[in-house]
Amino acid sequence: MKGRKPKDIALKLLQGNASKRPVPQTGDPFVLEDVPKPDNLDPLASAEWDRLTQDLAPILCAASRGMLLCAVNAFSQLVSADKVIQEKGLTYETCGESGPIIRMRPEVRVRDTARAAYHKALTELGASPVSHGRVKRLPDNNQTDLPGIAKFFD
Repeated sequence: MKGRKPKDIALKLLQGNASKRPVPQTGDPFVLEDVPKPDNLDPLASAEWDRLTQDLAPILCAASRGMLLCAVNAFSQLVSADKVIQEKGLTYETCGESGPIIRMRPEVRVRDTARAAYHKALTELGASPVSHGRVKRLPDNNQTDLPGIAKFFD
């Protein structure tokens, strides 16, 4: 598909409809759904799951579980690889035919790949700094608090 990725409808409603185009309704976007946590997460991923589900609760639904799982696994790999890099350094030395060769640790690539995957997953979930800054106000359980919608209920 060419062009910009479409926004999630719930995120679009939270940010406001500046274009005034009709937004398709697929149910109540502000119903907080419990996103069940998988049992097989390591401690780092489990803690990140709890943090993300708490922070992103107004825009998460049960369908977000797969992307959330990608994000927390990438976070766990990122932190684990970073620990190894801090302990052992960025490079290591091997012996070649012409003498010693300084090589980059494999954990550096793991860390960089995990960082990119984590960033991508957070962007898909609507948690990147850009999309987070565009959310004007998270409404309470009353949808009449959305900008411009109160005039329809007077």
